[in-house]
Amino acid sequence: MRIGNYFGIPLKVNPFFILLLAVAFVYGRLGEALLLFAIVLWHESFHILMAKAYRLHVTDIELLPFGGVTRLEALLQLNPELEWLVAIVGPISNGLLVFFAYGLMPYLDVDLKWFDFFVQANVGMAAFNLIPALPLDGGRVLRSLLAKGRGFKDATRVAAILGQVLSIVFVGFGAYLAFLGQLQGLMYVFAGVMLFLAARQEQKNASYIFMRYLTHKKQELRLKRVLVAREIVATVETSLGEVLQHVQPPCYHLIWILDLEGKVIGFISEIDLIAALFEHGLAHKVGAVQMHRI
Repeated sequence: MRIGNYFGIPLKVNPFFILLLAVAFVYGRLGEALLLFAIVLWHESFHILMAKAYRLHVTDIELLPFGGVTRLEALLQLNPELEWLVAIVGPISNGLLVFFAYGLMPYLDVDLKWFDFFVQANVGMAAFNLIPALPLDGGRVLRSLLAKGRGFKDATRVAAILGQVLSIVFVGFGAYLAFLGQLQGLMYVFAGVMLFLAARQEQKNASYIFMRYLTHKKQELRLKRVLVAREIVATVETSLGEVLQHVQPPCYHLIWILDLEGKVIGFISEIDLIAALFEHGLAHKVGAVQMHRI
C-alpha cells in the first residue's frame, strides 16, 4: 500500500507492517515501533544514496515487518561488485547511528531506556541484515560473491534456500517461546513466515530477470526500429566479465569471437552474452558460449 513519496520515490507499506503498528499501539509500545520505522527509513536511505551514486533508478521502497526493501530498475546482477556495494551500505548505516549515539550521549539529555533501545535496535538490524540469506542484505552480498563463478541463477538459488532455512529456524524458535507462554514468540513465527515468502519470491524472480531484459531490448528495437550497434572483438579465452566491461549502453552490441591465431570463428549478440552471464557467471569463457558460427 502506497503512503506517499520519499525523496520522490514511492513509499509503500506492507499491510502486515501496519498490523505490527496496531499491535504495538495496543500493548503501549507505539513509540518504539515508530522509532523502528525511522531507523528502517535511515537504513533504506543509504541503499538509495549508493544506487543514486551509480545512477541506478530506484522504483520504490516497501516497509516490511522485519525491515525494508529498496527495489531498483536495474540489472545489478550483471555487476556483482555493484550489488555488493548497494547491499552492504545498509548495515553500515546502522553502525554509524550507534557510533553517533555513543559520541553524542554525553552532550544530550536522553532517557537511558530510550538510548539502550535505540542502540539495540540498530545493532540488531545490522546483525540481522548481515545474515547471508536472501532477501537480507547479507544474502545479496553472498549472491554477488557466488555469481562470479556460479552464475546468477544458481547463486540466487543458494542464497534463497539459506533464507528459507533461516525462516524455518525463526518459526521453530518462535513456536518454542509461544509454548512456554511468551507472547513475543508469535512475532518470531510471524517474521519467519514473512521471511520465507520473501526468500521464495526472490528465487522465483531470478527466472524472470533475463526475460525482463530480453523483453526490454525487443521493445526498444520495435519502438526505435534502429539501434546503434557497437562491435567488440574477443578471443575464445576471454571471460564474459572482461567482455562486459566494454559494454556501453544504450548501444546494441555484437561480439566477434576469434581463435588464438586471430581467425574469426563466429559471433554472439548482446542477448547471448547476458544469457550466458546469468547461466554461467563472469568467469565463463566466451569460447564456451554457443555462438553463431561463420
